[in-house]
Amino acid sequence: MKHLPVFLDVKDRSILVDGGGTGAARRAERALSAGAKVRSFDPVPGDEVLSLIGRDGFTHVARIPVAEDFTGVIIAYGASDDPTRDAFLHKHGKAAGALVNVADVKPLCDFITPSVVERDAVTVAISTGGTAPVIGRVLRARIEAMLPTGYGQLARFLSGFRATIETKITNSRTRRRFWEAMIDGPISDRYLAGDVAGATVLIDEALAQNGDESGGVTIIGIGSGEADLVTFRALGAMQRADLVLHGVNATPELLALTRRDAERVVSNPAQIAQVALIGARARQRVVWLVEGSAQNAPEIDAAHDALRQAGVATQIIPGVAPRQGGNVVPLPLGGAAPEHALSLTPRRAP
Repeated sequence: MKHLPVFLDVKDRSILVDGGGTGAARRAERALSAGAKVRSFDPVPGDEVLSLIGRDGFTHVARIPVAEDFTGVIIAYGASDDPTRDAFLHKHGKAAGALVNVADVKPLCDFITPSVVERDAVTVAISTGGTAPVIGRVLRARIEAMLPTGYGQLARFLSGFRATIETKITNSRTRRRFWEAMIDGPISDRYLAGDVAGATVLIDEALAQNGDESGGVTIIGIGSGEADLVTFRALGAMQRADLVLHGVNATPELLALTRRDAERVVSNPAQIAQVALIGARARQRVVWLVEGSAQNAPEIDAAHDALRQAGVATQIIPGVAPRQGGNVVPLPLGGAAPEHALSLTPRRAP
């Protein structure tokens, strides 16, 4: 990661935009939508900049900026396509303590502007670190297609319950699980279907139970450990986990798919089942990452049975096979896993 992802609060803060073309207009529009006070400088601005005159928070100044104009500015955008003006903006913007971004001139940028998907209160930002902007635009188009328009309204609806939830559910882990259940369950389904009253009833019922504190173990086959072969089902479990157990060969790319504030533990194969049991009894959601397909390993069958007999809710998510010659191929069925690997066979109900 080349840049720190940060959403900056600019409400009622001063932002300077130097330039009169489309690039300047887009930067001004984005800043205005976030509540900033924008001053745009250009002697002869184009129609898109002129169309912003009259909007709350926008001021156009029909000249190029001078040093005094940077006082109190939090962000200075250079979009004039004039190297002399860009250099001036960078020098005086930095001297005033502003964050500076000059369009298409990376050495003069303290930050980059990501591709953005907006759904009311929900904002998704995509960046390639400036290396491949086209990829960012393609991903933006895909996310636009995947993300329902109602999710922004859902976020605003749920935010109305924040104070009540924080008062009634004081444990941070339980509160996080409660939010997850609201967003990824029948409550959001009801709301997105237009049944606001029904969604409210479900929230009230869930609050009466003070959230879910149950623990459990999810055993995930990670194949050869390639992050891009993780299934959607496995990814969902990894991102909800409180405790992630893995071997020494788990790659940083794979572990990056887990929830960032989850505890990660490298466990000895001989002890990992016991660690999982302790975590589940402590009401943690435990994810156990095992090499291979999570199929047909007698020694792990025993560990799986022991967890179930101890009363721990356990599920198994089989892994995708490793690549051979660039292709995904089936893993062999039968036979024991290698000594350094842990695989589990799901037990079927009688």
